[in-house]
Amino acid sequence: MTTVRGNLRDDLNAATRPLHDNLDRQLAPLALGDELARFLAIQYIARKPIEAWLGGSQERAAPPVQTALIAVDLQELGVSLPAKSLDFAPAHPDEAWGIKWALAGSSMGNRAMLHRRRRAGCKLSHHFLADPAMPRFWQDLRPHLEQRYSDALHDHAIAGAQRVFETFLAASREGDHRLAA
Repeated sequence: MTTVRGNLRDDLNAATRPLHDNLDRQLAPLALGDELARFLAIQYIARKPIEAWLGGSQERAAPPVQTALIAVDLQELGVSLPAKSLDFAPAHPDEAWGIKWALAGSSMGNRAMLHRRRRAGCKLSHHFLADPAMPRFWQDLRPHLEQRYSDALHDHAIAGAQRVFETFLAASREGDHRLAA
């Protein structure tokens, strides 16, 4: 039986939906109130090794670095940077497609969180959520994701996207520790 492939974006969405939904259930409630520091710490813990891998790879079009913005937000909140580190070691360079998709796509959720925070009267620590660089990157990446590629590339991209979601879920478990103020 032959697998019918859609475009890369649709295949990434379908293959990661359960992981994505699980992560959203865990992180979305943290965006308001006193949990912002925990949300940002989780973001930092997860993104740091992913950004390091992308920076060390041969990937020409890497997403913008976000951890520096998260560090500014945490500093404004009076919270130290998380010392916890996670491993992130994709098995194939083509996983970068899924990694970029997952990181860039998260900017849409970040925008929604920013709007909810602003409606609730929260005014501080929005450098990460409000940064326009990742949504611009998403707009540039999106046409490339709406194409069909080889089965092998689809499989590697899906593995990369799943790896990103699993890293964020692991960071969420690690983020349950107390944050040093």
